[in-house]
Amino acid sequence: MTTLEGLLEGRRILFCVGSGGVGKTTTAAALAVGAARRGRRTAVLTVDPAPRLKDALGLGTLDARPRRVPLGAGIHLDAVLLDVRRTFDEVVRGLAATPEQARAVLENRLYQNLSGTLAGTAEYTAVETVFRLAQDGGYDLLVVDTPPARHVVDFLDAPRRLLALLDSRAFAILKDPTVILPGAGSRVAHYVLSAVLRGLERFTGLELVREVGDFVRAIEGLTGALRARVAAADALLHAADTALVLVTAPEPRLVEENARLAQALAGLRLPVGGIIVNRMLPRALLAPAGPLPDGLAAPLMVRLRRAHGELAALAARQEAVLAPLVARAGAPVVAEVPLLAGDLGGLDDVTTIARHLFPPAATGSPSVGRLGG
Repeated sequence: MTTLEGLLEGRRILFCVGSGGVGKTTTAAALAVGAARRGRRTAVLTVDPAPRLKDALGLGTLDARPRRVPLGAGIHLDAVLLDVRRTFDEVVRGLAATPEQARAVLENRLYQNLSGTLAGTAEYTAVETVFRLAQDGGYDLLVVDTPPARHVVDFLDAPRRLLALLDSRAFAILKDPTVILPGAGSRVAHYVLSAVLRGLERFTGLELVREVGDFVRAIEGLTGALRARVAAADALLHAADTALVLVTAPEPRLVEENARLAQALAGLRLPVGGIIVNRMLPRALLAPAGPLPDGLAAPLMVRLRRAHGELAALAARQEAVLAPLVARAGAPVVAEVPLLAGDLGGLDDVTTIARHLFPPAATGSPSVGRLGG
């Protein structure tokens, strides 16, 4: 059986993907804790501003600055909240040739309103943080808790989509609307179109056309460097030392959602490297029941054997539910986590889960069970 530790060998970035409600955030936190305890300088990143990761790691606050997780001396684990707007502003400042060029973009009203909503930019800024930390953060491993399945494809496809936007005809038209005229268009035609646009501004009382042109012209000086930066981020997602791990649970609806997600990611040339399964019953329940202790009352023995049979049937059903996902994703199950009592919300719980994600070699196959959250 392929193990999670084997999947991580030689990897620098691990994206945890999957449907909501399968314990993905908790799993990402536990995975990062386990890697850090094995001596790797690790950071866990999330795009979710909800407090789940912060609480799971025992942190008082979580923001765009790396926060050290209190795991003890010599164990290096940081946590980071991916800040969409702040990060894209930093991209602009970093790529601008002069402070004046950066200011022309950052102070433009359209940039201020659209920097987080233009196709691909909101998701790209999160990927940009991953790229920046991979380059300059000094980490051995980055563990990224991605958005739920319905958004993760946009998240991981963001660099390609942003490149397409920068190279699109629509972007050129925003810069100069007269490019929609034929190449042989007369000066009169250009004059008429410009007059219509100016008239539209006067009629509506808006300066949208001019502001759009100002925005595109301001950012034009950055587009060459931006294209190169975005292309490098896209290459990072497809690099050999980047892997995707799919977090799921043995429930038909979740398995079907995650199977569709795995196929969509494969279409982006981002195949799943391994599967972590939560909410599994132990495979040992599938074994025939052994002899019961002597001295048990006959009715109790009947109930115990019936309970064993029902649990074994449920465990077999879970295995059958998972089989199509394993086949469609083309990836092995690399870890399974046992059932833990109570709510899973603190660092002690995450540390316990980490021990099941990275079991000692002597135990053989990982134990299995259920993980809430």
